[in-house]
Amino acid sequence: MIQITNKETGEVKNYSDAEFEAERTRLLMAWETAKTALEAAKETEMKLRKEFVAFAFDPNKDKGTERIELGNGWQAKAVKKINFGWIKDGEKVNKHAIDDALDMIEKTVANGSLIAERLVKWTPELSQTEYKLLDEKAKSIIDAVIVTSEGTPTLEIIAPKAK
Repeated sequence: MIQITNKETGEVKNYSDAEFEAERTRLLMAWETAKTALEAAKETEMKLRKEFVAFAFDPNKDKGTERIELGNGWQAKAVKKINFGWIKDGEKVNKHAIDDALDMIEKTVANGSLIAERLVKWTPELSQTEYKLLDEKAKSIIDAVIVTSEGTPTLEIIAPKAK
């Protein structure tokens, strides 16, 4: 007998080995079907969204908000965006190159120090590797400013390796 407690409801269910196997298979297959449908729906939605925006809105405007009247008070609103990012050194942002550019702005542009300070925002990111190496005193200090929450689990089905 296998006992499973639902984390969200607290409900406890008992399963025979065969019932457990059947329910596990049912849930896994339902998840895989939903995942496949979601991926297809996301791809189709994005394709149609881009197609509609290109067709119905000003093709010369590459950013900003536009609205078109659809009738009976309804409107379609498109927000066109330009994404900004940073050059990379392999997989990571090339912080050295960014620092060099900011140094150059500081030295060569009027009010360069102020501009460089405000131009780039750095977001703190906890290094879990370093965190795990901390002694108890350091951990207790940093724990005062760390917020944790349960993450969403990942799931994938892995095919057997070919022999």
